[in-house]
Amino acid sequence: MRSISPFRANQNTPRRTSAISAKVAILLCLIAIATASTLWAIRKSPSADVKPTNVLLITMDTTRADHLGCYGHPANVTPNIDAIANEGVLFEQCMSSAPSTLPSHSAIMTSTHPFVHGARDNIGYRLSQSNTTLAEVFQEKGFKTAAFVSAAVLNRHTGIDQGFSLYVDAGDETEILGQKTCDRAIEWIRAQTENPFFAWVHFYDPHFVYEAPANFVSTAPNAYLREIAYMDAQIGRIFDELKRLGHYDDTLIVLIADHGEGLGQHGENTHLYFLYNTTISVPFVMRCPQQIPAKTRIGSVVRSVDVAPTVLSIMNSDPLPIAQGTDLTSLISGSKGASRHPAYAETIAGHYTLGTSILRSLRVDNWKYIHAPRPELYNIDDDPVEMINLADKMPEKTEELREELRSLIAESPELIHDESSDLELSASDLARLESLGYVGGDDTQKPVAENEMDLFEPDGDDPKDHAADFEALSIAQHHLQHDELVEAEASFRKLADEFPDVIDLKKKLARSIFRQNRFDEPLKIYESLCEAHPDNAGIQYGFAKLLGKVGRRPEAITHFATAVRLDPEYAEAYHDLAIEIRDDGHAEDAIPYFRQAIRARPSYIRARVNLARLLLAQSKVEEAIEEFRGAVEVSPDEAELRSYLAFALLKAEKFEEAKAVAQQALKLDPNHAPAKRLLIEIEKAAQSTQ
Repeated sequence: MRSISPFRANQNTPRRTSAISAKVAILLCLIAIATASTLWAIRKSPSADVKPTNVLLITMDTTRADHLGCYGHPANVTPNIDAIANEGVLFEQCMSSAPSTLPSHSAIMTSTHPFVHGARDNIGYRLSQSNTTLAEVFQEKGFKTAAFVSAAVLNRHTGIDQGFSLYVDAGDETEILGQKTCDRAIEWIRAQTENPFFAWVHFYDPHFVYEAPANFVSTAPNAYLREIAYMDAQIGRIFDELKRLGHYDDTLIVLIADHGEGLGQHGENTHLYFLYNTTISVPFVMRCPQQIPAKTRIGSVVRSVDVAPTVLSIMNSDPLPIAQGTDLTSLISGSKGASRHPAYAETIAGHYTLGTSILRSLRVDNWKYIHAPRPELYNIDDDPVEMINLADKMPEKTEELREELRSLIAESPELIHDESSDLELSASDLARLESLGYVGGDDTQKPVAENEMDLFEPDGDDPKDHAADFEALSIAQHHLQHDELVEAEASFRKLADEFPDVIDLKKKLARSIFRQNRFDEPLKIYESLCEAHPDNAGIQYGFAKLLGKVGRRPEAITHFATAVRLDPEYAEAYHDLAIEIRDDGHAEDAIPYFRQAIRARPSYIRARVNLARLLLAQSKVEEAIEEFRGAVEVSPDEAELRSYLAFALLKAEKFEEAKAVAQQALKLDPNHAPAKRLLIEIEKAAQSTQ
């Protein structure tokens, strides 16, 4: 038997101990690595228990998804938007509810389609106070809420300001450049040091006319892309500020477009009239590192009405009381497979302007149905540009989607409507919208029914038969806006002859002739319109305006009075009636009508200023000061309004406040001469009273 040497035993023991120690060390190292990996994963992976603090909603007007780098455009002019998509989720097929700004934004904010929320067109409609918006939910939760919008089409009179403690709109301007909107938003975000915030920033730059700043000329191969590049640069500035403030990772960032742009496809250069993917397929990306895995792409169809439910779910907020959209969080996380989200869209623009049929569409998976006098059916997978209409070849599929569309409408909530829903635009507001390319109709052309199903069957010509007429209407409007009056007259005369029942064409024909200082024909046009439509406040108002301009003041006063009797909320008619009465030598009698104009529209700066001037002339200084204060509150960035207020304060011998307000005016506009003169006068007046 073999003996065991003590030497050998002593020699082998350290070897066994060393081997065991090595194994233990390796095991401990593996445990440490696993623990570190687990802790890293806990910190880095999205968690349902960790919520972001703030919400930033950025809406991009008139932005086609296929023109962004993250959606595959080769120009790569959108690095900031692309970064958000890379760090969060990108929805490859998001459908808007409408190819127009107010209806689409209202759908985003309320999670309801236009035939439910009620703001169905950019002109003549308002989002009623009976709707509940995303901003209202956050405001109720104690969030600071603010909106910064860049075009008159979303001014506060549209009703979409609901729930925003601060709503900075375009005021008396038509459009605000992205840089100014961005500056305003950044200034406000910097000040939010306590409460969580919900901020909405709207960029309008990609909308026609495409005129990006000169330093962006070399950034992209065409004017439309240059506007998108400029917008992306402004969006990047906001992201940089969030990073500087330490809020980039604790803010849920949502970017979505309201609609796209035709760019000549399907006979449409801009948008409004058709429901092809060129104008209703929109980019939609979100970033929220606590909740959304990076580099996520969702291929299934989603909708703009899904934005609000998804945001509220991520923020652990109560859902909207009425919502037609779906919470997409399970789709984003992958806990739920691709869902079926029928995507509805509509446009009443053709009906409202030229009396053609309302258009509706339904997108279900790869199938797209357009409900028109001649229905359209497209297989988007095989035909993404929607050029091959399969409706005649596949009647069963066409009928299936038609019935699904019918059911969607029939099973939807009722129209949310109240006395705040209808909007009579002022002449100045209407002019601003028309200068943006929007062409409204007369109230008599609005689709009206007690039940939306009563409007389901197409009524009127097929809009696709009038693509050239819609383009001619846009050109006519462009001529009118640019004082090309001979061309405008010829265009509107031709359209009015072709569409004799469209009141708005006759009104614009009259306007184009009147502005050439030819008065007889416009007056006759309005006389006949008044006879045919005696209860139409807009026609009465238009006739009164013409009568006033040709010096027929008593008749003008009569027709203005008729307009406000027919529509007691017609702010512009009250204002112009007050002007005529004042200029007729009855200043005291004009005051109540100015006040009615302000009651009907508290943001009516022109009415406040004219009333304040009249009150000053009557030595009612304190009342004048209050009206000027109201004007400044509506438009705090206007140096001229602060100068008016400073002048009234000077008259009241409130020298310190007058000086402070005049200095504020100069801060807004260092070259504002009236404010400079006022400071000198204030100093002299203050010294003379000592």
